[in-house]
Amino acid sequence: MSLVDRVKRLREVLQINAVQFAKKVNVPQATYNRIEKGSGNLTADAIADIIKTFEVNPYWLLFGEGGEEPVFTKQSELSNQITITKDEFIELQRKALRQEDRIRELEKQVEELRKG
Repeated sequence: MSLVDRVKRLREVLQINAVQFAKKVNVPQATYNRIEKGSGNLTADAIADIIKTFEVNPYWLLFGEGGEEPVFTKQSELSNQITITKDEFIELQRKALRQEDRIRELEKQVEELRKG
């Protein structure tokens, strides 16, 4: 699976369309369309934005380490982290991506869980 295939798979797992994905990672829509079709290249900045925005493990994104399904950094960090399943994390990402104001609510809930 190539880098482009992994980016497309990430987008599919998060259940967002190409327009939403391109906007989130600051890539013009036409450029992103060319990337998915294999006629364009991801810049280093775009790759960094994908890693940061979607909290995807850079080794998975760049090299495919961990298999064909996306590996998220929150799953692998052990210190000061709440353990959640991959499916729970993906669902949280989907909700946050669909409703920007929901991000604040999720952060508040995580903080309450940490205190409790």
